[in-house]
Amino acid sequence: MKKDMTPAEMEIMRAVWKVIEEGNIANTRTVRKKVNERRSEKLYGQVVYSHIEHLQKKGYVEVRRTEEGDRYYVPLVEKRAFMERQAQEWANFWEQSRVEYATMALGKKLTGEEKERLRKYLDELD
Repeated sequence: MKKDMTPAEMEIMRAVWKVIEEGNIANTRTVRKKVNERRSEKLYGQVVYSHIEHLQKKGYVEVRRTEEGDRYYVPLVEKRAFMERQAQEWANFWEQSRVEYATMALGKKLTGEEKERLRKYLDELD
């Protein structure tokens, strides 16, 4: 089992996944830009790279180099697998079944779109 991520590392890892999902190369610049879209206090590139080094030591990312020598980051953990493990850990923590935890996390007020997405997801489970 990998060591847990700190909240700051999780923020960086989320940005790495997001940058790649958008079809871009995850490097310090693109990850910093993605993180800073959600923050009022902006991060500098060195802070991002410092967190990347920790994530690399923990086994979440691999740092590679282009032919030109530029660094880029490759996730070693799939986002979906991480999210599922995280949800299961919280369900266990709160001593809830996954269904009870998901219901608790959703709350009672879902939009029409959220209800439709939930119906579609449940249909896919069959």
